[in-house]
Amino acid sequence: MRRTLVLAAALAALVVPIGIVTAHSGSGEASVQVEPASVDAGATVVFAGTGLEPDSDRDLVLAGDGMVIDFGVVKTDATGMFSKDLQIPAHVPTGAFELRAIGDETLTASLQVSAAAGSASTSTTAAETVVGRSRSGLEEAAILLLVAVLAVAGGLVAWRAERLSRAVKASQAIRETPR
Repeated sequence: MRRTLVLAAALAALVVPIGIVTAHSGSGEASVQVEPASVDAGATVVFAGTGLEPDSDRDLVLAGDGMVIDFGVVKTDATGMFSKDLQIPAHVPTGAFELRAIGDETLTASLQVSAAAGSASTSTTAAETVVGRSRSGLEEAAILLLVAVLAVAGGLVAWRAERLSRAVKASQAIRETPR
């Protein structure tokens, strides 16, 4: 019985990390960039992302100076990349802003905007940030349930293998007994 528990624990230790490693199939470090990083209000920038989840939707927004401007949704391609031309509205004041790609996590890129003539001007700072998506209680419960089911299944497989091993040894002993 002790051997069965050791085998079950070893199997569970192998199964759990494999599940964690395969849970995210992204292709490397997720990042976004904006070109150019400094523009006049009314100009167009290229906002691009790489290393994201393939075929997933991203909400694109410009945020800063107490405002949020929605640019709609972009879908990543099969390799986890997107690229979109965005026209910065002419009414945006001077300041530091963030272009955000919001999906499972929020990725940001800094954008410095200079206001059009006659517009308000302000000064703020923005830094590149990656914010992890928080899981709901239901998602966490489902993950824990899956881990528990896999651990129990591993224990049952180890227990069954131990019983089969004993049966084989008993069968061999019977065959080897002189008659």
